[in-house]
Amino acid sequence: MLLSDGELQLAIARGELTIIPAIPDDSDQIKAASIDLRLGEAIWTQKEPDDTESGDGAISDISGAGFAHYMENYTERTNIANTGGFLLKPGDFIVTETLERIRLSRLLSGRVEGRSRLARMGIGVHITAPKIDTGFNNHITLELFHMGRRPIFLQYGTAICTLLVERLGIPAGNPYGGIFNLGGTT
Repeated sequence: MLLSDGELQLAIARGELTIIPAIPDDSDQIKAASIDLRLGEAIWTQKEPDDTESGDGAISDISGAGFAHYMENYTERTNIANTGGFLLKPGDFIVTETLERIRLSRLLSGRVEGRSRLARMGIGVHITAPKIDTGFNNHITLELFHMGRRPIFLQYGTAICTLLVERLGIPAGNPYGGIFNLGGTT
C-alpha cells in the first residue's frame, strides 16, 4: 500500500522512515503520496576513454567490486555544493545522489521516480533502478541522463526526484544489507 502524506508523516514520527536532514514542518517536500528529494553535492561524470586503451580496459566484473573499481577508475567526482550546480548538456549521463539520506525500516520499501517537470525537459533520473529495499540506509543514487536539446543547469538542493513509500504486510525477514548501505538495518 502506497503511503499518503499523513501516513508518511506518521512513519517519520514512529522512526519507520528516517530522512536526514529532517524535512522541516513548513516544507512542501511531502506531497499527497510522495516525498520530493533534492539534488545532493556529488556528481560523477564518466572520463573520456584514453586513445591507448585496448579491450583489456573493458569492465567485465559487474559485481559490487566491479562497480567500485569502475567508479574509482573511470569517473570523476565533482562537488556541486561549492559551485552551486552542474550544467547538464544534451546527451550527458551522470551519476549523482540525493541530498537526503533515507533509512527504511523492515516495514517499508520505496521506489524513486522522476519529476514530471524534469521529464518534460528531457531529463530522466534513473535508468532501471527505481526499487529501494526495506532496510536501506543511505543517499539514493540516481542515474541522470539528458535526452533534450538544450543544456539544463541543475542547482544543488533543487527537487530532483520523488520517493514513493509502501508498507509491507509483515516486516521483512531479510532486509537490505548490501554494499550500498551505510550500515545497519532495522
